[in-house]
Amino acid sequence: MKWSEYATIAQQSLEKFYRAETEEQFLNNFYPSEDLKKDNEVFNYWWLAHLVEVRLDGYLRTKKQEDLQIAEDTYSHNKNRNGGTLIHDFYDDMLWNALAAFRLYKATEKQVYLADAMLVWQDLVDTGWNDTMGGGFAWRRPQMYYKNTPVNAPFIILSCWLYNEHQEQKYLDWALKTYEWQTKVLVREDGFVEDGINRLEDGKIDLEWQFTYNQGVYIGANLELYRITKDDYYLQAANQTAKIALQELTSNDVFKEEGSGGDEGLFKGIFYRYFTDLIEETANDSFRDFVTQSCRILVDNAMIDNYLLMGMNWAEKPHGKIPYSAELSGMIALEMVAKLES
Repeated sequence: MKWSEYATIAQQSLEKFYRAETEEQFLNNFYPSEDLKKDNEVFNYWWLAHLVEVRLDGYLRTKKQEDLQIAEDTYSHNKNRNGGTLIHDFYDDMLWNALAAFRLYKATEKQVYLADAMLVWQDLVDTGWNDTMGGGFAWRRPQMYYKNTPVNAPFIILSCWLYNEHQEQKYLDWALKTYEWQTKVLVREDGFVEDGINRLEDGKIDLEWQFTYNQGVYIGANLELYRITKDDYYLQAANQTAKIALQELTSNDVFKEEGSGGDEGLFKGIFYRYFTDLIEETANDSFRDFVTQSCRILVDNAMIDNYLLMGMNWAEKPHGKIPYSAELSGMIALEMVAKLES
């Protein structure tokens, strides 16, 4: 079976296992769910941003208009449930949605998506940066002293995209300023990207929080700056982070499980998105082989009655209550390996 076929099955499997009974809920947070009311108490605003992106991936693969419509409908649902705006207490959640919005704009040329992405960018510039820990964007409004990679690296990516769109120097200036802080404070000499600093107002880095998505978005930030500046430094930095991520975070050809909560389920997929972008830029065969092998292990363990139920740990059969964030990671990975196949 071709990877594109697995990607299609994955897209269908989300509906099979997680579709909610009510339009407002859209998707159940877990499968199986014995107590829907309790399980669905949390509105996972940022998970849905990645669902928009992976639905868009499906459209770019199939070129079917109905797939694009699903992506747009998902975006509208998420934005409307958030009060008709992308503005939120969590700056990282806003940025995930802004990246999805910008990609929808590029696919549809609808100005509303571009406006949403620009609104998020401006809100971060106006309210999110402060001098605590020498600079950087805060994680969320009620916790302005805590700075982390899941805000700062996606902001760099968004800034680069907006610079490419408008050719306005302010976007590149902010990207470079944020990159300088991110790299100085949260990136080790060997390229490994730490999660955050000063969470407990003690000036310390959370060294125990070693997550794949931090490596992924930093790879993405470097790639975007490389494409703008043509400076090989950024490409080398992206490659170094990719190498150390595979070295430290994998076991037996897959990423190790990153946690038992819901959010951690999405981290691998985010890495695969930007890692695949790096592979397309560099044609690195060893990186490509990792994607292919890990996805093979994923589908071998996830296939159930011609659907794919993808758990938190790809190296084993899915078990227990699985958040749909984990399904999203598998969907993203399979869309990315299908992209490399095409």
